Amino acid sequence: MRVETICLGELATNCYLVDAGGTSILIDPAQHCDALTSFIAGRKIDLVVNTHGHFDHIGGDWDLQQQGAQLLIHKADLPLVDRFYPDHPPFDRYLEDGDVLPGNLRVMHTPGHSPGSIVLIGEDLLFVGDLLFAGSIGRADFPGGSMRQMNESLTRLVALKGEYQVYPGHGPATSLGREKRANPYLLRLGVNR
Repeated sequence: MRVETICLGELATNCYLVDAGGTSILIDPAQHCDALTSFIAGRKIDLVVNTHGHFDHIGGDWDLQQQGAQLLIHKADLPLVDRFYPDHPPFDRYLEDGDVLPGNLRVMHTPGHSPGSIVLIGEDLLFVGDLLFAGSIGRADFPGGSMRQMNESLTRLVALKGEYQVYPGHGPATSLGREKRANPYLLRLGVNR
């Protein structure tokens, strides 16, 4: 599975283009802009997957939908999307925990940063949105956020067996092993295994 990354928007959101065995998946297109158009470079995007519904992760969705991409998000974040983009076109599909996308990417529902936050789990990689960062975690003080749910989601994430490359919504990539050993938020939870 090939992963390409571009950082977009005023909040420096990581947008990922994944070649999943012939299916092109774009994760968290922060905004429609020339940089995103150049990054895609004329490739057909089949699926747009939003790890959550905050404006800095979904701003490019509907332009890509008009170009033929299907938009996917967890339904619990629809109220957030409605707040940021009240007249948005409908999503094509709502994701649920356990769904499997092309490339054998499994959906894990990980509320906390937002009610509908998800993580995509591949064979040796994780797209974690704003749940986990290199040396930190996402905020839970936005509308719909919950520190209790964030801690439960982090506990569930670090229970995964094996080594994973972690692709967060902001900041540098990291590894799950590194975060289990050194991330102070995970150490405080006592979930490093």
